[in-house]
Amino acid sequence: MCIAITLSGYITAIVMLIIFASLQRRKRAKLRRNEETALKGIAACIGERLHAAYPGSKWRWACYPKAFATNGGIARIEVLHPSGKQQFMDACHSQNGYLALHITGASELTPLGVTPTAPVFESQADTMVTMEAPLPISVPQPSAITCDKESAGKWYNIILIDRLTALIGDLNANGEACLYLGQDGKAYTEDGGSIRTVYDFGEMPHITLWEHITEKLGEEGLFAEVQENSRIFISWA
Repeated sequence: MCIAITLSGYITAIVMLIIFASLQRRKRAKLRRNEETALKGIAACIGERLHAAYPGSKWRWACYPKAFATNGGIARIEVLHPSGKQQFMDACHSQNGYLALHITGASELTPLGVTPTAPVFESQADTMVTMEAPLPISVPQPSAITCDKESAGKWYNIILIDRLTALIGDLNANGEACLYLGQDGKAYTEDGGSIRTVYDFGEMPHITLWEHITEKLGEEGLFAEVQENSRIFISWA
């Protein structure tokens, strides 16, 4: 009798594990489909914005983080202009549907003496896909984050605060108490005249909006001020 009960319990446990594994597979498949659908929506918005700013241009994904379309983050695209010029841009996406394109000065690093292989770019027809439920993404023109308080606030929320918080945690663990944020978007520390760059936030909002940024940093419990109209000083000591 005991053997029968034990065997029955064992079989029930196996069945439950099979059911659980099946549900997990379905969940992962659904998440994957949602990510692919959302990514197509973002690609459509990128293609639409590039077509408006640079008619005839093509582009391709250079890289993007895992779950970029659903969780947000920063991806990089490579743009091919009709003139033949190639250019990188950062696509900054948030979970609330905001997407901004920022022009970067990055270029691909290749070994000495090696000729880079020409990448395959997507045409506008490829990127302008039709979605049954398109993402509610409003994409500003490149560099539009520098225009007003609202766009600067979005830059603060999407680009700055989370990465700055993590950076401050690392620096604080190493005994640092402050950092500087320059006009070029590079965060750095100073030690006896020696400057060490610790992060690059990319393009900064216009300097006239920096007071707005320092106010928001103050709300986070940080001391922040504009110094010499050339950098933002941030301290957590």
